[in-house]
Formats: sequence, C-alpha cells, structure tokens
Amino acid sequence: MIIRSNGILLVGALLAGSGAAYFSQDYIDDQVEAHKARLNEDYEPIQIVVPKETLPVGSVMSAHNLAVRPVPNAFVHDQAVRPEDLDTVLGHRVMHQVNSGEPVLMSHVSQKRGSGFSNLVEKGKRALTVPVDTVSSMAGLLRPGDRIDLLATVRDSDRSVTVALLTNVSLLATGAAVDEFGVENTTARYQTITVSVTAEEAAKITHAQDVGRLSVVLRPAGDTSAAYTQPVTKNSLLGKTRQARGPGVEIIRGGKQ
Repeated sequence: MIIRSNGILLVGALLAGSGAAYFSQDYIDDQVEAHKARLNEDYEPIQIVVPKETLPVGSVMSAHNLAVRPVPNAFVHDQAVRPEDLDTVLGHRVMHQVNSGEPVLMSHVSQKRGSGFSNLVEKGKRALTVPVDTVSSMAGLLRPGDRIDLLATVRDSDRSVTVALLTNVSLLATGAAVDEFGVENTTARYQTITVSVTAEEAAKITHAQDVGRLSVVLRPAGDTSAAYTQPVTKNSLLGKTRQARGPGVEIIRGGKQ
C-alpha cells in the first residue's frame, strides 16, 4: 500500500514538473518575443534632417545644405527636424553650429526667416528667369530641382546654327512655384523658369535670347555627361560637308594681270 502511494506521488510530481516546465518555457518565449518587439521598435529607422556640411552660426538653411538620412528610433532626439517639418526651418538662420551629418534640432534654428528666395541661390551663382512656352517647358512638366540643358539657335552669317549654350543647369523655380525638396504640384501653370547660373552664364543667356531662340532639354536624374560634341547646322543635319573654297585662279588678259 505504501509502495502504491509513493508511486502515485511520484507520478504527480512528474506531471507537476512537466506542467511547470511547459508553462515556464511558454512564459520565456513570450518574454523573448516582447523583447524582440521592443528592440525592433527602438531600432526602426526614422528619417531626419541633417546638414550636408558644417553650418556655422548665421548660415541659412536651404535645399543646398540639407539632406535626409535614416536614424534608429531610439537615437532620435525629441527636437529633431523631420522631413515633414522642413517648412519650419527652410530659410531660417542657424543659431548654434551644426556639424555635418548631425541631426538638425529646432533649438538650432532662429524663429525668423532669412532673406527669402535669395537663400536658394548658391554662393557664386545668380538666379535668372527665362520665358518659356508650352514646348520648351516640356508641356509644363518641368519641376524645381530638375537639371536641364539650354540650346541656342542663332544665325551665323548665311546659316543657322544650334549650339549647346549651357549644360547641367539647376532649375530653381517654375513660375512662382519653388519646391526645393521636389514635392510635385501638377496643377501649376507657368510661363517662366528660373535657373541657377554664374554671372557670365547669365550674360550669355540674355544675349542668346536677343539674337536667337532658346530650347530646354531635360536631363535624366544624376546624369552629368557632356552630350554635345559640335554645333549643328543644316548641312550637318543632312550629312553634308561644307567644302572650303580653294585659292582663286589668276586670269591674265593681253599679257597683263
């Protein structure tokens, strides 16, 4: 009888131990999954705004010196500027130096804007507005931030010549639409574009408008190639070569030149 009781107790202990082990493992698995979920949340990448270069005090924040980069959520400062908050910093001056690649914080930025559209013009460049029609504006599909080539067609003596006036030019605005970070506004209509050029290039464009016709060619994103090798004329278009005149033939009449 005693042996039978001991056997029952042993079986009960084994069952209790197995149950405890089962529920303990289940609890551990739940804790591991919860911990993984917290880690995933902490390290989920969040997009923040950072400067491309060190911005000293007084610098104006613009599309030319800002970029967006992912940072793990756990390391994002509460005051970090997100892409959706760009309007709150563009055109504002830096109150505390921000090093390249560091998060831009709201406390880094002044409350008042700088000098407006001029903040979008790079140092050493000029903003020049050029009239365009439906064709030269790609039927209105050009957008701020695009890169374009400007071709000029002018009369040269007795022939018409098309040359690449400028290549890989940055487009600052289409009409009055200025969107440094490429947010598309498909309803915008415009009759002018504003380009970023040097002072000398601005003079070339102005003169080309006076003596000929400008055409706009849209570049693929990231393309910096020099695609134009020589001027285009009617003869080169038709595959003809223009023959140079040889030396004149001397004619002598009556023994005199």
